[in-house]
Amino acid sequence: MPTFWIRFYQRQCLLLVVTGLIIAFLFKGNHLDLLLADPFYSFDDYLWPYREAWWAKTLVHSWFKGVLILAAIGFLWTAWRHRRAADRLRWRFIAASIIGVPLIVSLWKRRSPMHCPWDIDRYGGYAPYFDLLSSFTTHPERPGHCFPAGFVSTAGWLLAFALLRYPENPRFSRYAGGGAVVMCLFFGLVQQMRGAHLMSHVLWTIWLSWAIVLALHAMLGTWRQPPSPTT
Repeated sequence: MPTFWIRFYQRQCLLLVVTGLIIAFLFKGNHLDLLLADPFYSFDDYLWPYREAWWAKTLVHSWFKGVLILAAIGFLWTAWRHRRAADRLRWRFIAASIIGVPLIVSLWKRRSPMHCPWDIDRYGGYAPYFDLLSSFTTHPERPGHCFPAGFVSTAGWLLAFALLRYPENPRFSRYAGGGAVVMCLFFGLVQQMRGAHLMSHVLWTIWLSWAIVLALHAMLGTWRQPPSPTT
């Protein structure tokens, strides 16, 4: 592997370690998650006012998700068409990210004990709140299966486009990566407003999505793809 890519992966691993520690520190042993969720819950009416709101449940959660699924199918078709092209390794990586990010998140959710806000006793549910680090030693009778944030992961694969034209087009990488993060945060905020996820769920899902994207980029040998002279 060229020195450039070795240093790139080292920097990204360091970034993951630092950001992971920051997220863990912010939400460990306190009620920051709950303080951020409280404004969206009506303690007088015992409900999440935006849970069934048309714009949140139908427009964003259903229609926007549908648009992203159609986009994913379109990019998978593009990757297939590029299977013999000069940039085939890059599109193979995009296709793997489209499948890998939601799949790994879904598999983790099935084994996760963490609960959604609307299932937490503070908000009229049945389960106590606990953070990610505590979840490794917590075994509730009724697991929540609410972590990571599945809806956020439907946009998490977009992070792969930050590496589609890297390193020859850093501007494209910045815009693609920044846009993907904004999309993930938007989806996460809407889900928090509905009572479906906590902010730590959202941030950890973005973190995990980027870790998966980086791992796929390295394992598939995408770094072997020479820079495109036309980009």
